[in-house]
Amino acid sequence: MPFNTKIQGYLIIILAVFTWSFSEIIVKLLQQKIGPLALSFFRFFVGGLFLLLILLFKRDLSGFKKLLKENWRFLIISSCFALGISNVIYFMGVRNTQANIAATIYSTYPIWITIYSILLLQEKNNLKLKFVGLGIGIFGVIILMTNLNFIGLFESEYLFGNVLVLLGSILWGLYSVLGKKIQINEKNTTNIPLKFSFISSLFACLPIFIILTFTSEFQNFGNYDIQSWFWIFFLGIISTGLGIFLLFEGIKRLEVSKGMSLAFLKPIFATILAFFILKEIPTLSLYISIGMIIISIVLINKNPKIKKSDKNRNNL
Repeated sequence: MPFNTKIQGYLIIILAVFTWSFSEIIVKLLQQKIGPLALSFFRFFVGGLFLLLILLFKRDLSGFKKLLKENWRFLIISSCFALGISNVIYFMGVRNTQANIAATIYSTYPIWITIYSILLLQEKNNLKLKFVGLGIGIFGVIILMTNLNFIGLFESEYLFGNVLVLLGSILWGLYSVLGKKIQINEKNTTNIPLKFSFISSLFACLPIFIILTFTSEFQNFGNYDIQSWFWIFFLGIISTGLGIFLLFEGIKRLEVSKGMSLAFLKPIFATILAFFILKEIPTLSLYISIGMIIISIVLINKNPKIKKSDKNRNNL
């Protein structure tokens, strides 16, 4: 793959991760006004409509029938379950544990993405360094989120919530990998990252809305003030629609496991944004974590050394 294409992929995914980093900030701002299920529904619904508008602007609505017909199984698994249901499970877990512990556990998804990439996409390049890098990255995230207080990870009081958050993380890991697989299957379809992102966003709404109708949140559904609607549209358009589209534009140019290693930057971006928006003061753990996460990303994305004998054989 050309070097410039890889650089583009990394830059696009960094931008995607940055857009995701607003999510927790917005949830924090709206936590007294909108329930987690309603907010989840609107983020995917608004994000999906935003992507549809881009497709309409491009005048490209072709290929949907083929995309749905040939990939409907992957679409249901990746969108309804790996994107929609995993979000519901994650929010249920957060309600039964501490928020920082939940964020730490959920940030393990690069591990599951790497495993899925090996099994489904045959990405077996440089596995030893990848797993070493993943270990360092996860530990760096744990330091950042727990502020060196690791006890909450193992307290029985939060065990149920922690298990749900972990399950949500494992399920979400399938989303990007199956999305890449669909892109490979539909490589001749124009604007496939946009079209998959649009379909998956709307499909994710379905299970969330069904569950939502059986909860007390449904009583106030859509009855929000102007400021809340502003943040809902920001979450849907920037953090969800644009973020998902950028994700698949990025991994189109990279191995999924390498590209998604940049997701370790999300807690750092979120902490910095929290400082500017919520006035939350960063701690020493942030600086320790930054160093470890940079090392992690370098190791995961490092190309293996080619032996001289292999190099000579390739030149023959």
